[in-house]
Amino acid sequence: MIKKKYGEEMMKLCRSLFPTILENDGELFTLISETFAFSRNLYKDIVDNDKVDDFRDFIFEKRENNKKSIIESDKSPQELLRKAGYTLYQCFTEEDIQQFRKYYEPGEELCTFSGDRLKTCYVFFAVKDNALELRRKDFTSPYREDEYGVSVISIQYTRGEYNSLSIQNRYNHSVVNPDATYSNDLDKIVPGLNMAFEKTYHLANVYNYHRFELPGYVIDNKGKFYKYNIEIA
Repeated sequence: MIKKKYGEEMMKLCRSLFPTILENDGELFTLISETFAFSRNLYKDIVDNDKVDDFRDFIFEKRENNKKSIIESDKSPQELLRKAGYTLYQCFTEEDIQQFRKYYEPGEELCTFSGDRLKTCYVFFAVKDNALELRRKDFTSPYREDEYGVSVISIQYTRGEYNSLSIQNRYNHSVVNPDATYSNDLDKIVPGLNMAFEKTYHLANVYNYHRFELPGYVIDNKGKFYKYNIEIA
């Protein structure tokens, strides 16, 4: 089916990248077709844009996410985060958001502080009890999930029928993928936190795979890629 819907070259690429997945009849086609609308240009667009490695990682991560079991929880997000030493705040106004600017060093402020984020996202901040005691200058070799980086995190869900989640780091652009802290998986902070947000706020992340982008394609609210030919300004 991959050859029929995406072309022979795409099938050859899949044989080289995913031989193990291809042993399970139909699994790879399902993974790809759930994410990419049928197009015989997909192979060329992946190769021409030097996205082969990213595409491989994207499909493997999607596969692993599909296998994950839901971690149940009967506690609220506040209760679970409290166990991890955080206090959770929900932002309802621009003033609420700006209160958290004090935790960010000059040049590392979130784009969220530029304004109007509440028009597109539900915004939360989780702050560790010792956040103000941690000094940026003491972390000379920062990495995304180090003690300073995750001492203040912003949890943001896009508004709309479907919600995608971004967990944003205190380092902002000083580390790799700061907007995908914990791989945008709340359960990596506290088991059951994804379910707690869904039950309490009716927010469920439907697209938490790493940020794969492909020029010339648009992504719908369900995370599916569609090739476009004309961009209207």
